[in-house]
Amino acid sequence: MLEGIQIALILGLLGLFAHIVKGLTGFGPAIVFVSIGSLFYEPIEIIVLASILDVVGGAYLLLLNPDFLRNKEYWVPLGMLMVIGAVSGSYILSILSASLFEYFFGTAIVIISLWFLSGRSELDKDSEGTHKLGFIDGFVGIFSGFCGGFVGMGGPPIVAYLGNKFDKELFRAIIVPVFMMAATSRVFSYSYLGMVNTGNILIYLFPPIGAIIGNHIGNHFFEDVQQKWFTVIIGVILMLSGIRLLIG
Repeated sequence: MLEGIQIALILGLLGLFAHIVKGLTGFGPAIVFVSIGSLFYEPIEIIVLASILDVVGGAYLLLLNPDFLRNKEYWVPLGMLMVIGAVSGSYILSILSASLFEYFFGTAIVIISLWFLSGRSELDKDSEGTHKLGFIDGFVGIFSGFCGGFVGMGGPPIVAYLGNKFDKELFRAIIVPVFMMAATSRVFSYSYLGMVNTGNILIYLFPPIGAIIGNHIGNHFFEDVQQKWFTVIIGVILMLSGIRLLIG
């Protein structure tokens, strides 16, 4: 049986690796951290910790990139709709089984990931301009939040939509604050429900340090990744997300 400090160190290194991905793309650390971290520690606590790391990592990326706070007309209402969708999805989960939805949702994500990996349509030509939330954007936001509350994975819909709409710079600038809003709401919910267990305080110390270092590394190399490879990375992460849903 691994000791508490050993688990904390493993989770710290895992947080570093997972958040290199977040620093590079703006999303995706949970699929790595939750899937692997659950092998070493209680899954529920890993999910809680993953949300905390998303808040820490998102805040650090915003500190490194204050320009992410532009386009508030777009990402603030989008994030609020995700939160509303998450609450709705959580309620539906309390009265219905998510198993069938997970199968169809996972299949759809795998198909979308193949589309990203094989090529996609033109990006928004005005990706450097100011954007306001449209009907489709709002629908995707609330549906993405719903998926997060219902099956625990809300990133794929909004990542697929925004990844096709914007270039890598604007995509990351919008997805980081949106996901930080969603993660913050989850952390408050988990705390209110008494799900934050500080029995092993080191797992709330080492992984956040790893997340900060990982985001710093990923952010540093962001400019070195060409748009086409950025698209491939999105496709790979979506593929892993879909597979995770299909195999449980």
